[in-house]
Amino acid sequence: MEDNDYLAAFAFCVTVDAIRKAQGKMMPEDLPVGSMERMLAEVDVIQDTLRMLGVVADARKGLQDGSKA
Repeated sequence: MEDNDYLAAFAFCVTVDAIRKAQGKMMPEDLPVGSMERMLAEVDVIQDTLRMLGVVADARKGLQDGSKA
């Protein structure tokens, strides 16, 4: 991975974390390993990340991009 790609990915992750903290959401690394709370926080991070990428998770249709085709 090129340095610019790495830096862009790192900046994206830091942005997701900062927004979650500003919203008062728990970070998985702050919770006990193996706990249900940590698992739910990990799922929430994934959902927030997909939302920021414009991808909508739909249990029936799978992952869809946010465009209205």
